Amino acid sequence: MIEYRRMQQTQEQPLHWDDHRTKLNLTFFFALIVAVIGVIGGIANPLFPIGIGVAIYSWLTTPKQYLIYRDALVIVYGRPRIKPYPFQEIAHLELLTLPIGDRLRIRMANGRRLMLLTKDSETFMKKLDEALDAFHGGQRGMDYDEEDRSNSQQEIGSVIEPEIGPEIESDISQESRLGESSTENDDVPY
Repeated sequence: MIEYRRMQQTQEQPLHWDDHRTKLNLTFFFALIVAVIGVIGGIANPLFPIGIGVAIYSWLTTPKQYLIYRDALVIVYGRPRIKPYPFQEIAHLELLTLPIGDRLRIRMANGRRLMLLTKDSETFMKKLDEALDAFHGGQRGMDYDEEDRSNSQQEIGSVIEPEIGPEIESDISQESRLGESSTENDDVPY
Protein backbone atom coordinates (compact mmCIF):
# COMPACT_ATOMS: atom_id res chain seq x y z
CA MET A 1 0.00 0.00 0.00
CA ILE A 2 2.91 2.34 0.72
CA GLU A 3 4.34 1.70 -2.74
CA TYR A 4 0.95 2.46 -4.36
CA ARG A 5 0.61 5.72 -2.41
CA ARG A 6 4.15 6.71 -3.45
CA MET A 7 3.16 6.00 -7.07
CA GLN A 8 0.11 8.26 -6.67
CA GLN A 9 2.20 11.14 -5.35
CA THR A 10 4.28 11.24 -8.52
CA GLN A 11 1.14 11.26 -10.66
CA GLU A 12 -2.09 13.22 -10.46
CA GLN A 13 -3.75 13.25 -7.04
CA PRO A 14 -7.34 11.94 -6.80
CA LEU A 15 -10.14 14.45 -6.32
CA HIS A 16 -11.77 12.24 -3.68
CA TRP A 17 -11.30 8.74 -2.31
CA ASP A 18 -13.05 6.41 0.06
CA ASP A 19 -12.36 2.96 1.47
CA HIS A 20 -14.45 -0.15 1.09
CA ARG A 21 -17.07 -0.45 3.82
CA THR A 22 -15.43 -3.45 5.50
CA LYS A 23 -11.70 -3.74 6.01
CA LEU A 24 -11.81 -7.48 6.76
CA ASN A 25 -12.22 -9.85 3.79
CA LEU A 26 -13.83 -12.85 5.50
CA THR A 27 -14.07 -14.93 2.33
CA PHE A 28 -10.30 -14.66 1.89
CA PHE A 29 -9.62 -15.82 5.46
CA PHE A 30 -12.15 -18.68 5.32
CA ALA A 31 -10.60 -19.86 2.05
CA LEU A 32 -7.14 -19.87 3.65
CA ILE A 33 -8.51 -21.90 6.57
CA VAL A 34 -9.95 -24.41 4.08
CA ALA A 35 -6.55 -24.59 2.33
CA VAL A 36 -4.80 -25.27 5.67
CA ILE A 37 -7.33 -28.01 6.46
CA GLY A 38 -6.57 -29.45 3.02
CA VAL A 39 -2.83 -29.54 3.79
CA ILE A 40 -3.45 -31.24 7.13
CA GLY A 41 -5.83 -33.75 5.52
CA GLY A 42 -3.21 -35.19 3.18
CA ILE A 43 -2.00 -35.03 -0.40
CA ALA A 44 -5.13 -36.48 -2.00
CA ASN A 45 -7.41 -33.98 -0.25
CA PRO A 46 -8.93 -31.56 -2.83
CA LEU A 47 -9.56 -28.85 -0.21
CA PHE A 48 -6.11 -27.28 -0.63
CA PRO A 49 -6.45 -26.26 -4.32
CA ILE A 50 -10.09 -25.25 -3.79
CA GLY A 51 -9.17 -23.08 -0.80
CA ILE A 52 -6.23 -21.45 -2.61
CA GLY A 53 -8.38 -20.83 -5.71
CA VAL A 54 -11.15 -19.16 -3.72
CA ALA A 55 -8.61 -17.10 -1.76
CA ILE A 56 -6.97 -15.80 -4.96
CA TYR A 57 -10.37 -15.04 -6.53
CA SER A 58 -11.51 -13.19 -3.40
CA TRP A 59 -8.25 -11.23 -3.20
CA LEU A 60 -8.52 -10.08 -6.83
CA THR A 61 -12.24 -9.22 -6.79
CA THR A 62 -12.88 -7.57 -3.42
CA PRO A 63 -12.35 -3.78 -3.57
CA LYS A 64 -10.09 -2.08 -1.06
CA GLN A 65 -10.36 1.57 -2.08
CA TYR A 66 -12.28 3.80 -4.51
CA LEU A 67 -10.54 6.81 -6.11
CA ILE A 68 -12.14 9.60 -8.16
CA TYR A 69 -9.88 11.31 -10.68
CA ARG A 70 -10.86 14.10 -13.09
CA ASP A 71 -11.49 11.61 -15.93
CA ALA A 72 -11.99 8.18 -14.32
CA LEU A 73 -13.17 6.19 -11.34
CA VAL A 74 -10.43 3.84 -10.16
CA ILE A 75 -11.11 0.82 -7.96
CA VAL A 76 -8.14 -0.67 -6.12
CA TYR A 77 -8.51 -4.39 -5.50
CA GLY A 78 -5.92 -6.70 -3.97
CA ARG A 79 -2.41 -6.10 -5.24
CA PRO A 80 -1.62 -5.98 -8.23
CA ARG A 81 -5.16 -5.39 -9.56
CA ILE A 82 -6.25 -1.78 -10.13
CA LYS A 83 -9.24 -1.23 -12.43
CA PRO A 84 -9.97 2.19 -13.98
CA TYR A 85 -13.47 3.03 -15.27
CA PRO A 86 -13.24 6.03 -17.66
CA PHE A 87 -16.06 8.55 -17.35
CA GLN A 88 -17.00 7.97 -21.02
CA GLU A 89 -18.18 4.49 -19.98
CA ILE A 90 -20.32 5.66 -17.03
CA ALA A 91 -23.95 6.37 -17.93
CA HIS A 92 -25.83 6.83 -14.66
CA LEU A 93 -25.40 6.90 -10.87
CA GLU A 94 -27.94 5.66 -8.34
CA LEU A 95 -27.88 5.61 -4.56
CA LEU A 96 -29.71 2.55 -3.28
CA THR A 97 -30.97 2.70 0.31
CA LEU A 98 -31.35 -0.86 1.55
CA PRO A 99 -31.94 -2.29 5.03
CA ILE A 100 -28.35 -3.59 5.04
CA GLY A 101 -26.91 -0.16 4.18
CA ASP A 102 -26.56 2.31 1.34
CA ARG A 103 -24.96 1.23 -1.90
CA LEU A 104 -23.92 3.23 -4.91
CA ARG A 105 -24.85 1.60 -8.22
CA ILE A 106 -23.16 2.74 -11.39
CA ARG A 107 -24.71 1.89 -14.74
CA MET A 108 -22.16 1.64 -17.50
CA ALA A 109 -22.81 2.70 -21.10
CA ASN A 110 -22.63 -0.95 -22.20
CA GLY A 111 -25.44 -1.91 -19.78
CA ARG A 112 -23.27 -3.45 -17.06
CA ARG A 113 -23.87 -2.46 -13.46
CA LEU A 114 -21.23 -1.86 -10.84
CA MET A 115 -21.99 -1.84 -7.11
CA LEU A 116 -19.82 0.24 -4.77
CA LEU A 117 -19.82 -0.25 -0.99
CA THR A 118 -18.11 2.91 0.22
CA LYS A 119 -18.02 4.01 3.86
CA ASP A 120 -19.79 7.31 3.07
CA SER A 121 -21.97 6.58 0.04
CA GLU A 122 -23.77 9.93 -0.13
CA THR A 123 -20.60 12.04 -0.09
CA PHE A 124 -18.90 9.73 -2.55
CA MET A 125 -21.88 9.96 -4.92
CA LYS A 126 -21.87 13.79 -4.72
CA LYS A 127 -18.14 13.95 -5.45
CA LEU A 128 -18.41 11.43 -8.30
CA ASP A 129 -21.40 13.30 -9.75
CA GLU A 130 -19.45 16.60 -9.61
CA ALA A 131 -16.47 14.99 -11.33
CA LEU A 132 -18.72 13.50 -14.03
CA ASP A 133 -20.39 16.88 -14.63
CA ALA A 134 -17.01 18.61 -14.86
CA PHE A 135 -15.76 15.95 -17.29
CA HIS A 136 -18.83 16.11 -19.55
CA GLY A 137 -19.13 19.88 -19.28
CA GLY A 138 -22.62 19.76 -17.77
CA GLN A 139 -24.09 17.72 -20.66
CA ARG A 140 -24.87 14.46 -18.94
CA GLY A 141 -27.90 12.27 -18.70
CA MET A 142 -30.67 12.41 -21.31
CA ASP A 143 -29.42 15.59 -23.00
CA TYR A 144 -25.98 14.09 -23.49
CA ASP A 145 -27.40 10.82 -24.91
CA GLU A 146 -29.84 12.63 -27.22
CA GLU A 147 -27.04 14.82 -28.58
CA ASP A 148 -24.97 11.73 -29.37
CA ARG A 149 -27.94 10.04 -31.04
CA SER A 150 -28.76 13.09 -33.18
CA ASN A 151 -25.12 13.34 -34.31
CA SER A 152 -25.05 9.66 -35.25
CA GLN A 153 -28.41 10.01 -37.07
CA GLN A 154 -26.99 12.92 -39.12
CA GLU A 155 -23.95 10.83 -40.02
CA ILE A 156 -26.15 7.90 -41.05
CA GLY A 157 -28.36 10.19 -43.17
CA SER A 158 -25.38 11.46 -45.12
CA VAL A 159 -24.60 8.02 -46.60
CA ILE A 160 -25.05 7.95 -50.37
CA GLU A 161 -27.68 5.46 -51.44
CA PRO A 162 -27.36 3.70 -54.82
CA GLU A 163 -30.04 4.23 -57.45
CA ILE A 164 -32.31 1.25 -58.05
CA GLY A 165 -33.75 0.65 -61.48
CA PRO A 166 -37.33 -0.55 -62.11
CA GLU A 167 -36.26 -4.13 -62.97
CA ILE A 168 -34.35 -4.47 -59.66
CA GLU A 169 -37.27 -2.97 -57.72
CA SER A 170 -39.67 -5.66 -59.02
CA ASP A 171 -37.17 -8.40 -58.05
CA ILE A 172 -36.84 -6.94 -54.55
CA SER A 173 -40.63 -6.73 -54.07
CA GLN A 174 -41.06 -10.37 -55.20
CA GLU A 175 -38.31 -11.56 -52.83
CA SER A 176 -39.78 -9.62 -49.92
CA ARG A 177 -43.13 -11.41 -50.36
CA LEU A 178 -41.58 -14.88 -50.24
CA GLY A 179 -41.33 -14.93 -46.45
CA GLU A 180 -44.73 -13.35 -45.72
CA SER A 181 -47.14 -15.10 -43.38
CA SER A 182 -50.76 -15.86 -44.05
CA THR A 183 -53.46 -13.21 -44.09
CA GLU A 184 -54.70 -14.25 -40.65
CA ASN A 185 -54.67 -11.83 -37.74
CA ASP A 186 -50.98 -11.23 -37.03
CA ASP A 187 -51.59 -8.79 -34.17
CA VAL A 188 -51.11 -11.58 -31.62
CA PRO A 189 -48.40 -10.67 -29.10
CA TYR A 190 -45.60 -13.19 -28.86
